[in-house]
Amino acid sequence: MSTVGKSVGMHPDASMSAIGYIIAALLALILLPLAPIVLFVWLAMKITEGARGEGEETV
Repeated sequence: MSTVGKSVGMHPDASMSAIGYIIAALLALILLPLAPIVLFVWLAMKITEGARGEGEETV
């Protein structure tokens, strides 16, 4: 006796897509205000690397 049903194939699941879009929108709303801080830290790191000469490669 088999308890596994017959596969109906791949089909789109609208409710799961909606949940994915909601999660993506919430993440964007949370992370968007942090973007200027991340950009500032990244630029500060690049400037200090350049001042110390760490970013240059010698051949």
